[in-house]
Amino acid sequence: MTTDRPTITRRQLLRGIGAIGGAGAVYTAMHAMGLLGGGRALARGPSTTQALPARSMTGKRVLVIGAGLAGLCAGMRLARAGADVEILEATNHVGGRSLTLRQGDSYSEWDWNTPTTMKFEQVGDVPPTDPDNYLNAGPGRIPQHHERLIDYCRELGVKLQPYLFHDAANLMQNDDWNGGKPVQLRRLKNDLRGHLSEMMAKVQNQGALDKLVDPSEVDAFLGMLQHFGQLSAEGAELVYRGSATIGYPRAGYRVQPGDVKTPGRPWPTLSLDDVLNSDFWNSEMFNNLENFWQATLMQPVDGMDMIVKGFQRASVPGGKTVNDLVVPGEPVTRIDVVDDKVLVTGKRQRGHADYVVATLSAPLLAQLEGNFLNPTVKQVLSSVYVTPACKVGWQGRSRFWENEDRIYGGISWTKDIINQIWYPSYSFNSPTGVLTGAYNRTADAAEFQKLSRSERIEVALAGGEKLHPGFREKVFAENGVTIAWAKMPYQAGGWANDTFETQPEVFTQMADADPINRKVFMAGDWFSYWPGWQIGALDSAHLATDMMHREAANRG
Repeated sequence: MTTDRPTITRRQLLRGIGAIGGAGAVYTAMHAMGLLGGGRALARGPSTTQALPARSMTGKRVLVIGAGLAGLCAGMRLARAGADVEILEATNHVGGRSLTLRQGDSYSEWDWNTPTTMKFEQVGDVPPTDPDNYLNAGPGRIPQHHERLIDYCRELGVKLQPYLFHDAANLMQNDDWNGGKPVQLRRLKNDLRGHLSEMMAKVQNQGALDKLVDPSEVDAFLGMLQHFGQLSAEGAELVYRGSATIGYPRAGYRVQPGDVKTPGRPWPTLSLDDVLNSDFWNSEMFNNLENFWQATLMQPVDGMDMIVKGFQRASVPGGKTVNDLVVPGEPVTRIDVVDDKVLVTGKRQRGHADYVVATLSAPLLAQLEGNFLNPTVKQVLSSVYVTPACKVGWQGRSRFWENEDRIYGGISWTKDIINQIWYPSYSFNSPTGVLTGAYNRTADAAEFQKLSRSERIEVALAGGEKLHPGFREKVFAENGVTIAWAKMPYQAGGWANDTFETQPEVFTQMADADPINRKVFMAGDWFSYWPGWQIGALDSAHLATDMMHREAANRG
């Protein structure tokens, strides 16, 4: 070991390598430095789908407002505990924002004069009614740590399959970079990894170091860094000469190699300036490292509403199913607490109930009439900001993304207003497939939802063209569908915008509030730490029904 090598701390090394490559790189570094001890098994907590005590709600009448996932779960738990339950749903659709569109399904936004109908075409031997012809217009994936949701899928017989969130062949496109031409994700990541690894290998001691790395550990670390960044040794230095300089090119080939006379041509190396100017380093390139964006997530086979259907067919006492408890087309306009009972008014009064579970989105709940809300709670609920979110769906005339770009699942990203294109993670090599042709939220969704249906379709076709030239001719453009959740009847938008983080005071007041008059219990993904996720709906449903059970027990 020569004395002119840089000395750096463990913490600095691990922080730097984590910034480049995330948790996997940190693990490799720690392993090379001998810092990993033995693992320990994760302890399982109590059952995430535990039922309320049998017959504990017998004699109680409960009205559940909303037949989304929170309402269905709450209704099932209460009915199985003996309560007389009705689930009042404002629309004729069961599932709330869990909306899976198949051949012939229709929906309307509140300012449309005519509904949109989902239409698929016969392609090869795939008929319009094929089970794989569907668009998840609402939620579309399940992270691995959403235990309660996954456990309910097991209990309800809902089969799961992989959802590929991250494919290195996915495309990154920005009008202000690379002449507007898309670049594969693997090229950006590998070249950034190489450039930053070279910079780290050249780091000099900058002064106050709290704990020096032992010389033997520096050797191990630099060896790992050389492999991690695909660096070449040039004299006493490690340098990055591109991903094609050692062995197989990590960033892949512009022209694929083949027989012994066809060596292939690697992609040219992107400079560090190229990578930084792409503007994808600030989110899209690394979002699979976030807690809820694993490279591979899960989804139900045949569409997200299989979970809703699982709850609908779940049995409850009296030879019924949860679906038998649902009263469709019954929007609630008023809730009053009168003489220790709750009076709920929709198209008609539903009679007196002992308790209510209200799953409406917070601002919509605040708009209901009646005496059930005090001014403070009403103001808190009104203050919850709900994020606008939009989607567009296309059927492909072929699976051109596979045939031309070798993309198998995952998401391509663009700085265009459409933001994303999702590729199906199932039925590979089929004659056709369904694309989520836009998924935007926040400011882009607020602008996108102002457009008419035909305008949104045209904008999405133009956005798709930037990622896949000839896009209009490659999809059934005339059959494209679009949905803006802030404009769907009895919805306020896509999800509460991480209220615990963006509106901490509002969230604290909301979480600390007692159940309204000890009679009306709130539920919904907005009433959780998982807004916009189905696990949030289920967590809130369990909280509401557990609290209701305790309140009923205390009253005797």
